[in-house]
Amino acid sequence: MSAIFLVDDDRDVRESLQWMLEAKGMQAEGFDCADAFLNAMDPDQVGVAILDIEMPGLDGLALQQELNRRGSLLSVIILTGHANVPRAVAALKAGALDFLEKPVEGERLLPLIERGLKASRERQQEDSLAGDWETRVAQLTERENQLMQLVVEGKTNKEICDKLFIAQRTVEIHRANLLKKMGVKNAAELAFLVGRNRK
Repeated sequence: MSAIFLVDDDRDVRESLQWMLEAKGMQAEGFDCADAFLNAMDPDQVGVAILDIEMPGLDGLALQQELNRRGSLLSVIILTGHANVPRAVAALKAGALDFLEKPVEGERLLPLIERGLKASRERQQEDSLAGDWETRVAQLTERENQLMQLVVEGKTNKEICDKLFIAQRTVEIHRANLLKKMGVKNAAELAFLVGRNRK
């Protein structure tokens, strides 16, 4: 389930943003410091974190780095009343969606939140696909792994026979098992899957 988190030591800012988001039908949860947020968050949570830069303890940029270190799926938007170019560059380089000055208008913030929710869901899906990939590869025998590399290189069954010193019928059996275990119908689908997971 997607969520929006507001991390800002300024209670008025938290409450005004929460009110604005709830008026748009969005659920938001507020935290007055980075530690409280980190203690409550689930690393697999999908959503958007809106972080203030100037906070006691970990500031917004340090919190963003900690979220990255933990492999958080959350999209990050940085809010500040003290904007400067180095901070903005640092936030964007670390993957923030945007770096906004307070007070922020709903017309500017809401589309960013929508974009952030979408990006966070996509990261979750990519993680899930990567997990599926690892599970499938782990099921392959050593011979099927060798065969996969050769199939992806576009080798014919005859070429694979010569390379692995095995009979054509054996190659056909291994190829059928390989495609079944990898959940694909042909060599082209297998090559696409391998290419996507090598990125």
